[in-house]
Amino acid sequence: MSADDTRKPRSSLRTLWIWFFVAGCTLAGIGFGYKLYEFFWALTGTEGFEFAGVHLVTYGLVAGGFLLLLVYGFLKGHFADIEQPKYDMLEREREHDHADFA
Repeated sequence: MSADDTRKPRSSLRTLWIWFFVAGCTLAGIGFGYKLYEFFWALTGTEGFEFAGVHLVTYGLVAGGFLLLLVYGFLKGHFADIEQPKYDMLEREREHDHADFA
């Protein structure tokens, strides 16, 4: 038995899992899209907007604020080196520990 024979069942199993994942995501996306369609259709009536309009505007403003903070962080370079803060924290802790024993 060659090395290629042992890989075929694994690759076919992996392909099967990928197809299940794609099919599941597609079905979930269709269901989610249908629910969004129903939701927006219900909002077109006056009762629907009176019921949920204020909440949607509030959630939209909050989400927009967080999006603006995220964009601001990217533009200012806060995500340029995400590894450095942990080293800075460890260095400060080391300095703090040495100051306690000195």
